[in-house]
Amino acid sequence: MTFQRRTVLGGMTALAALHATGACAQNRRKRVGVIGGGLIGASIAAQLAKAGADVIVFEKVRPAAGATEKSVAWINPVVNDAHYMKLRLQSMAAWLEDDRALGMKAIWGGSLSWAYSDKKDSLQKKATLLEATDDPPRYLTGAQITKAEPGILPGDGVELAFQTAKDGHVDPVFATQCYLAAAKRLGAKVLYPCEVTAIKVRGGAVVGVATTKGDFDLDHVVSVTGTDTPRIMALLDRKLELAHKPGLVVHTAPRPVTTKLVYEASSILEFKQYADGRYLTSFTSGPPNLPQHAEILQHQMAYPDPALQQRHGELLIERTAQYMPAIAGATPTKVLLGFRPYPLDNKPIAGPVPGVKGAYVVVTHSGITLAPILGRHAAQEIMTGVEAPILAPYRPTRYITA
Repeated sequence: MTFQRRTVLGGMTALAALHATGACAQNRRKRVGVIGGGLIGASIAAQLAKAGADVIVFEKVRPAAGATEKSVAWINPVVNDAHYMKLRLQSMAAWLEDDRALGMKAIWGGSLSWAYSDKKDSLQKKATLLEATDDPPRYLTGAQITKAEPGILPGDGVELAFQTAKDGHVDPVFATQCYLAAAKRLGAKVLYPCEVTAIKVRGGAVVGVATTKGDFDLDHVVSVTGTDTPRIMALLDRKLELAHKPGLVVHTAPRPVTTKLVYEASSILEFKQYADGRYLTSFTSGPPNLPQHAEILQHQMAYPDPALQQRHGELLIERTAQYMPAIAGATPTKVLLGFRPYPLDNKPIAGPVPGVKGAYVVVTHSGITLAPILGRHAAQEIMTGVEAPILAPYRPTRYITA
């Protein structure tokens, strides 16, 4: 079976009817609070506002301040599970729609991934699934990588490599701002800094929230709070555990633009260049298990001092320059220590919170790729009560009990 990006959204035509579903039985608009102003929360807010809901976004710090701004923001279908890949392909089609409609300035240049011996089998599983899509992998040898991309030097020992044509990447902060601007044009409010400190439940149903900016009456709440999701679930007397996944992302000062692709170096690094010439590079595997990393491997923390932060940025640029010499000596302008929202099975969690009417939760590691489709499906489910069949494997009941 071949997955086609242009057809995978066929089951979403019901969203066109959402404008008519925004009213409650009391002949007023549904009041929905979106907790979390990252990319997924912004997407959900925009879709809910489009559907006629009265939307308030509660953001604890500022929009995109969490995992969103610390993301590589690679839009891709590449996973080792066929159903999950189908969901990602749906979202890539939705990305194209939203990019055109909202001017998100995504760069659609494809990607290039390679693996050394220890990661060959994992990458091969992903490549095999990609063969059934409308963007099958173009397999390359190590030498062919440099021939196809003269600025890339993968080194010796490449066991498997492939290039795609339709992957993209985006500035995630700008994309978040685009979604929130769209939501506000449709009447949504965005409050920050505004922390939700309590969720009010009466008779088993959500009736409002308490926040650092006051109390708000609501019919629904949507938790899209990344690594803060366990705290929000605890406010509903529900327990959720996430994996602890620290990561490092570095932005550089602009240099002449040489590429549109996203590069993945054997699950060690991911790197790219923005249209304005900035490079972004990231350690994908997190810090090595060394004594000096004991604290960060246990819990979230800030950099202990600016000098170490700067040195880590320089080291990551030096490491990336082994594969892309053009980045050598670039000045790090942002060195971001991030913590990824990571369900224990590395698959999304999306759907109603068990046992609490009007509560909905979304948390996923692949928030950038999945933001458009999760925004559409969450809005549909909240506003119409009609379940999106494709989300069936990703329900919160996997981890949360009533």
